[in-house]
Amino acid sequence: MDAPDLLAGAEWECASTPPGTALSPAELPPDLPWLPARIPGTAAAALLAAGRWSPGDDVDFDAADWWFRCRIPAAETATSQWLLRVGGIATLADVWVGDDHVLESRSMFVASEVAIAAPGTATQIVIRCRSLRVALEARAPRPRWKTRLVDTQSMRWFRTSLVGRMPGWAELAAAVGPWRALSLVPAPPVALDDVRLSVTCDGAGGTVRVRARVRSASRPTSAVLVVGSVRAALDVVTKVERAYDDSVYVEGAVTLATVDRWWPRGYGPQPLYDVSLDIDGEVFSLRRVGFRDLTVDRTDGAFTISVNGVTIFCRGACWVPVDAVGLAPGADAQRNALAQVAAAGMNMVRVTGTMVYEDETFWDSCDELGLLVWQDVMCADMDYPDAPEFVELVTTELAQVFGRLQGRPSLAVVSGGSETEQQATMLGLPPDRRTSALATESVPALLADWLPGTAYVTSSPTGGPLAIRNDAGVAHYFGVGGYRRPLSDVRAAGVRFAAECLAFATPPERESVDADCGGAAGMNEARWKAGVPHDNGSSWDFEDVRDHYVRELFAVEPADVRLTDPERALDLGRAAVAEVAATVFAEWRRAASPCAGGLVLAMRDLRAGAGVGLVDARGVPKAPFYALARVNAPVALFAVDEALNGLRLHIANDGPDPLLGTLRVTLYAPGGARTNHADRVVAVPARGVAEFDAEDILGGFRDLTWAYRFGPAATDVVHAEFVTGDGQVVVHVAHFVLGPTRPVTDIGLSATLERAGAAWDLVVTTELAAQYVSIDAPGFALSDSWFHLVPGGSHRVRLSARDACQVAPPQGYVRALNGAAAAPIG
Repeated sequence: MDAPDLLAGAEWECASTPPGTALSPAELPPDLPWLPARIPGTAAAALLAAGRWSPGDDVDFDAADWWFRCRIPAAETATSQWLLRVGGIATLADVWVGDDHVLESRSMFVASEVAIAAPGTATQIVIRCRSLRVALEARAPRPRWKTRLVDTQSMRWFRTSLVGRMPGWAELAAAVGPWRALSLVPAPPVALDDVRLSVTCDGAGGTVRVRARVRSASRPTSAVLVVGSVRAALDVVTKVERAYDDSVYVEGAVTLATVDRWWPRGYGPQPLYDVSLDIDGEVFSLRRVGFRDLTVDRTDGAFTISVNGVTIFCRGACWVPVDAVGLAPGADAQRNALAQVAAAGMNMVRVTGTMVYEDETFWDSCDELGLLVWQDVMCADMDYPDAPEFVELVTTELAQVFGRLQGRPSLAVVSGGSETEQQATMLGLPPDRRTSALATESVPALLADWLPGTAYVTSSPTGGPLAIRNDAGVAHYFGVGGYRRPLSDVRAAGVRFAAECLAFATPPERESVDADCGGAAGMNEARWKAGVPHDNGSSWDFEDVRDHYVRELFAVEPADVRLTDPERALDLGRAAVAEVAATVFAEWRRAASPCAGGLVLAMRDLRAGAGVGLVDARGVPKAPFYALARVNAPVALFAVDEALNGLRLHIANDGPDPLLGTLRVTLYAPGGARTNHADRVVAVPARGVAEFDAEDILGGFRDLTWAYRFGPAATDVVHAEFVTGDGQVVVHVAHFVLGPTRPVTDIGLSATLERAGAAWDLVVTTELAAQYVSIDAPGFALSDSWFHLVPGGSHRVRLSARDACQVAPPQGYVRALNGAAAAPIG
């Protein structure tokens, strides 16, 4: 039976005081106004729930001392010693139980366990989070170089999240408060700590090794390691750790003759094995583990990840906390957000050094879904100290973090931080001033101790003679994007692996714009601009970047369109980002590309508005989400314009079995007439990409890229389909020969709604070619949107209610970027 937790169901409150005016709970004013608070959570989350604050309000949560308190009942068990377990408090914190000061914490990322006497009477737990703003004002040694990411250079001394502390990028609430769970439970008679767990593969088999320290009043008489259904006795040994402290350890291994390998999503299944320890009949569940080999090839500047000997094309996004205000999203919300990542065809997420370490639910879900994880140490864009006390604090932090990641098959790469080398490099500093001892010595030593064999990079980006080079090691590629290079730069840059790329201020869908931004007309208001990210100190923002590509792709001036038709201006912005994102990843995924992966910045918006996320702050997908889902699917068909070398069709197949089918190519003239059609039986290798010349399949030259230009383009749309032997269209793609600029006209768009069990199917048809067809169905999740249709084509889209109680059919409209009128749903 689980031990009673005196904090289970506790009712918490929070309040603020001016910094330093109260140094203990006894000094708090009796008339201090308290607000209800949900713990785990933050001060901002409490104010948001009370209607006292909302994202965008100018509140500096670091400027005050914040207090959290709750009442606890008297202990009803005979246990004399209890454990107060604190998962993490942001950031400089003190904890009292009754009148006793029991804990001081200096890191948001360090969990603590404090032994206390059994509460004999009802009492209270009080937490004080001291003003970080005051602490930042104290004099500290200067860095070797300065950063623009934060507004004070002293931030480098504090172990806290940069969310809410990066002007221009994350102007939300700074995290203040007990953001991880607290519990107060009786001290167990037997406990484990310093658990070391490793998983290795050997041919068809695998081995799990465990070593753990046993805390008990008596020496264990038996210890058994259980992996799945296989059991093995462990050795019980005594190790002298100090002259006055002998510690008892259990250690040993289980070897399985045959194991099922774990694979990244799309490449194979994700089998997991339960691992537990049985100590004198008491079972300690450690976690589920997966068997896989993961290597990184860095030959000649490459950064190519292979799993179980198979090269993986890694595609995904930089993770953003689902609950960016309270940092406590709940298990269901966490799982749903990661399922959304998988639905977008992704197989990797990166937890960047500006955010927070994620919880067990996150990692369990990644293991289950086959999502590889690139984990940054929580360091970013600053010259971090090498002072012993700071390194000791980070060492404690990482020992806990790495300990939680042992045996996790989803863990792929650990990085010493985000852009810590880039900033120094771009300032022109010599090599010895671009790196820190923390990243080059302390972190890799800890990693080797806790997670031996895990791939490590000192920073992201890194590699090559300069960390900012794209054609060696790990890049943050914004040539197409922030640096406004043409789409041809994607190939010219020779990117080997992009741990960040494609940051654009993408407008949310109309449903969210209407709800959060006052409709399309609101894009001219200050609150819209407040949601648009920009680099601190720069004269441009990421809406300017998006508008640049609107001009390049659609030959219009976005500012002029905003004045006359704000809805269309937003649609052009959405379509431009979708076009760019699909083009970039199609280029990178083709077989001849040197690129082994790309991670979009970012997966989710931190706040309402046109952020860089693929989904908005509500979790609703935006236009590039759908475009990337198609090109990044485990089986995908995409077209690449090779100019004078013609139009190449690529079929990617991540799966373990080869594909055999028919590749159909159909041409449509500018007026919509079908002019040419050809089939070819093709084979696509397992876990590979096959390339085909569209004109070769058609039997002759057709100038499908209109590169030779011997006259007006004879072809408007090229449609390719990969069809299985039973006639099922597996994947298809429509390619517009003349590019995305098309006249707006009546294209004969229509939509029919059909019941599909608990969901609905929307069948969209068109008479003429339809460009970037999008669906507005408020309250419903869409299986696809922002797609193209060929003349006379149709597409079936599944609509599922986000609210399980929703019974009414969807309402809304279907529109196309080149369509003069929207089609009602129904």
